[in-house]
Amino acid sequence: MTSHAFSGKTAFVSGAASGIGRAIAEEFGRRGLQVVVADIDLPGAERAASEIPGASAVRLDVREEGSWIDAFDLAESRHGPLAVLVSNAGVAGPTLPLAETPLQAWEWTRSVNLDGAFIGLSQGARRIIASGEPGHIVATSSMSIFSTTPRMGTYVALKAGVAALAEALRHELTDHHIGVSVLVPGPVRTSLLEANDGRAPDGLQIGEGVGTQADILRKGLDPAIVANQVADALGTDRFWLFTHPELELRIDARTEAMKLALHQR
Repeated sequence: MTSHAFSGKTAFVSGAASGIGRAIAEEFGRRGLQVVVADIDLPGAERAASEIPGASAVRLDVREEGSWIDAFDLAESRHGPLAVLVSNAGVAGPTLPLAETPLQAWEWTRSVNLDGAFIGLSQGARRIIASGEPGHIVATSSMSIFSTTPRMGTYVALKAGVAALAEALRHELTDHHIGVSVLVPGPVRTSLLEANDGRAPDGLQIGEGVGTQADILRKGLDPAIVANQVADALGTDRFWLFTHPELELRIDARTEAMKLALHQR
């Protein structure tokens, strides 16, 4: 089974008003899927949907279960049963040392990056199971889960949780013929850090954008390349979707350190 087998089927992409999510929605549209562009920024979602043939937009606050249910209901009423879900919405969160990070900043980031993924994956899985048809689910994590950097501990911890949720879901959905993949992008050209302040609740201390990391993102991989990789994975058994094979050394270093520690007494 390939992505072409999902042509005409309903695909729901969260965080799709910009960045990786928008690129995935556009690529799905090119491959003939009926795309639902979901984002808390409804005008942005509508602009994105207007450029994808047959697509529609819905407002989605990933932190709220009711918002997911309403968005899925609207998507299925417009396009038919859900077949493909991409849980992609996320924020950078606090860029502060952990010792200086307010609990409220952690809670806000968790509510978007991990609670939102949990609700979307669980509710989306129920929908696809109920359809009785094959499907595919993709969750966006991060390459940073293999090499945590200073001031990004909150983000990395929560993205590691997303990968764990996806891995568990993969085992649970095998008998339902629903594939699950986790996208672990390295630096991709998005506004993740620049948009951080505008998305945080008023008065919440999250720190300033990490300059070096923001520069790396601005020079990062074209989101369209990532989107093509995600679309290629639909209907396959590919779980890990890596965008930057040159970062293999990060995984090797972590794995070797763990293997060494395993045999130490």
